[in-house]
Amino acid sequence: MAGAATAYFLARRGRRHIRLLEKEKIAGTQSTGRNAAILRTMIPAPLLNRIACTSARFYLDPPAGFSTEPLVEKVGVYLAAGPNHAATLRSWCEANPENGQAPVDPSVMYGRIPILAPGLTHVTHKADDGVLDVHAILQGFLRGASRNGAELLLGREFLGLRVADGRLAGVETSEGFLEADKVVVANGGWAAAADTFGPYALPFAPYRRHLMVTSPLPEVDPHWPVVWIVGEEFYFRPESGGLLLCGCDAVKVAPEQGEVSDPAELEKTAVKAARWLPGLADARIARSWAGMRTFVPDDLFVIGADPRLEGLFWVAGLGGHGITCAPVIGRLAAEWIAEGGSAHPAAPALAPARLLG
Repeated sequence: MAGAATAYFLARRGRRHIRLLEKEKIAGTQSTGRNAAILRTMIPAPLLNRIACTSARFYLDPPAGFSTEPLVEKVGVYLAAGPNHAATLRSWCEANPENGQAPVDPSVMYGRIPILAPGLTHVTHKADDGVLDVHAILQGFLRGASRNGAELLLGREFLGLRVADGRLAGVETSEGFLEADKVVVANGGWAAAADTFGPYALPFAPYRRHLMVTSPLPEVDPHWPVVWIVGEEFYFRPESGGLLLCGCDAVKVAPEQGEVSDPAELEKTAVKAARWLPGLADARIARSWAGMRTFVPDDLFVIGADPRLEGLFWVAGLGGHGITCAPVIGRLAAEWIAEGGSAHPAAPALAPARLLG
């Protein structure tokens, strides 16, 4: 998604000769297609929170021609905490007042979702958050980019950079060398493949997270909101007649292990589900999968030019927020690539140079 958004905004700036490399035969089958499709703009870090809120406005009112379908199903998101974690939720809201979280009486949430177990005493709600149409968003970025001349190369795996005499020459791919004077690394957890980048590697770390979906359940209202339990790190939302469940596991893995499911972690999610949705403890799991969320040590995004090699740019380390924040990420990255810098107030804090010591 980050690469598609970057190409979209570059193309809108009139840039040509843009090539998007995609390892798979279908775009969006890796991290983009393995997420929970939740628009939750409340990110605790204020800088990222502002990026999420600005990006949400793009999704709620996209440019003409971006999509024929709404990009957000505004079912709302409840953030809820018990007594032991209420202070955490309050601190998030105090640090991010512009997010628009509305404190509500817990009875309002329980009235909407009667199968939820008691014990949540502090609740906030944001009505305009909800569920993203990830496919429509990805296709909107790709369509907009290709309309302006960008080329999507499917089944073309990136293998490494080619540097000659200290200058970027292009990239090695599974189908041969591609000449380029500017290269944007926007490959999710694979940005952590240090051997691919040699002396230009950055300290990315991918973490695996699991999701599961139950079989259809008569107790579930398909119009229920998203519920995210803070501190217990568990969330759920309606999906395919049942519920999508996540226990927010975070296990550091090598990129090639990021999509390999671990039954022990799935069982932990099932335990959390039984705790908070006890009436559904015997629900059958229809499908489950794993995906990667990639971080750097300060947990901020990495967007901008690498000062060690002219023409090398990073759009990575998005920590699971790449889809939520894609409009601002793509615009900011396009500014770096087209202008050599960005006037966006977040640009200095996200620039790769901060990771070089």
